[in-house]
Amino acid sequence: MNILPKDTILGKLKVFEIYDEFYGPKCFSVRDELQHLYLVYWSGDYDNGECKKWVYMPVSTKILDELVREEYTFYESFTKSKRLMLVSTYSDRNRYTTIEPISEVNIGSVNLPPKDFSIDPEDIQSFAPEAKWDFNLRIAKKSGNDSPSDNAVIDTLDTFSEVVRGMMRDPKNQHPSLHPLTADYGSFDVKLGSSNQERAAVAIELLETLLEDVNELEAKLEEYNVDPYRLKNLLDIVSINKLDLTLKSKTSNILSRPISINAVRLKPIIEKLEEVSLTIIDSLKVPQANRLDRVVIIVKHRIEGGELKHQFIDGISSQRQVQYHAHAARCLGLLNNDNTVTTAGRVLAQKNNKEAQYEFLADRVESSDFGWAWMQWAGVKSLADLDPYSSREFVLKCVKGLKGSSINRRASSLTAWVKLLKSYRRDYSQ
Repeated sequence: MNILPKDTILGKLKVFEIYDEFYGPKCFSVRDELQHLYLVYWSGDYDNGECKKWVYMPVSTKILDELVREEYTFYESFTKSKRLMLVSTYSDRNRYTTIEPISEVNIGSVNLPPKDFSIDPEDIQSFAPEAKWDFNLRIAKKSGNDSPSDNAVIDTLDTFSEVVRGMMRDPKNQHPSLHPLTADYGSFDVKLGSSNQERAAVAIELLETLLEDVNELEAKLEEYNVDPYRLKNLLDIVSINKLDLTLKSKTSNILSRPISINAVRLKPIIEKLEEVSLTIIDSLKVPQANRLDRVVIIVKHRIEGGELKHQFIDGISSQRQVQYHAHAARCLGLLNNDNTVTTAGRVLAQKNNKEAQYEFLADRVESSDFGWAWMQWAGVKSLADLDPYSSREFVLKCVKGLKGSSINRRASSLTAWVKLLKSYRRDYSQ
């Protein structure tokens, strides 16, 4: 017997998620061709198993999310709905599926979820790609009378994801992800997926504890190995745009309650972050390519539309070298994350001689995340004053997420770059 009805006014249905299963699905959600969702509950088998009856209830994604998160019960949802339908399917193929509205007249003959009905979050089976999300991030204006700008939303998503990914990373988890999956039209409720739901949840909870006590902030930044400048970027965006961020997990066993970041209470934390002397930077921001001339070659190759394959790039003999030098170009802001060329990269490519290129690159190193962090740690104000041989100590103390030979590769790259560029650093008027 088919569980889902065919050739009815409901159209073609597909299972969205299954919440309870016992000898087949007993409570699940389906979606039709117009993306409408229905929550379905098994009402029982009749006529010696020849007929199965199901209660269908139209639901929004918001209601479905709240039910899965156990913010209210299935019993409450079904008993309060005025739009229930009874769908009867038959094992006899000659009998058509019937659909009838449930009203006060016939509701007594229908089995709805009992008061104690609940689901185990561990047993949820998601079938639609859109159902396989881990967290919901709501971005709203504090006033509630206006919507945040598109730039504010994009910047918030980028910086929030950066902060959480940085806190998820460790030597065994070098490439964590937290990424948007879907967003509800007309709102800024964004569904986020992750490479590791539990690590992401821990990182999010640690982020909340960072903001609880300004007096403990610096100690917690060091304990959790958090880049204070990256965190300040996120809080600045929230504060300047007067935003409220609310984060919920898909199920309550991951985050037991919503996490909130509110613009109102961020000022003292932002001020404290500005004063923090602690220097921590993520390894993804630190290059591991010794040859700056190859970085220039990569940028020019991309301007010409070339693929990042070593067979097509003069002077580069392996794909690993391509990866290292493209990453270095991204660290310098010469390439975007998708390896398209930035304006800075185009300016570099227009420099016709080595001296001009190195002068420009000296400025890029000095103003880069890793250059700034290194100077802050060393207590100097310019590239010219940096000791290139302090790179290993800087990497050991300030760069998170590295181990073994990666430490030496990063340190040797920084040493090589500063030794080369120190003499090309241009003085500016005070």
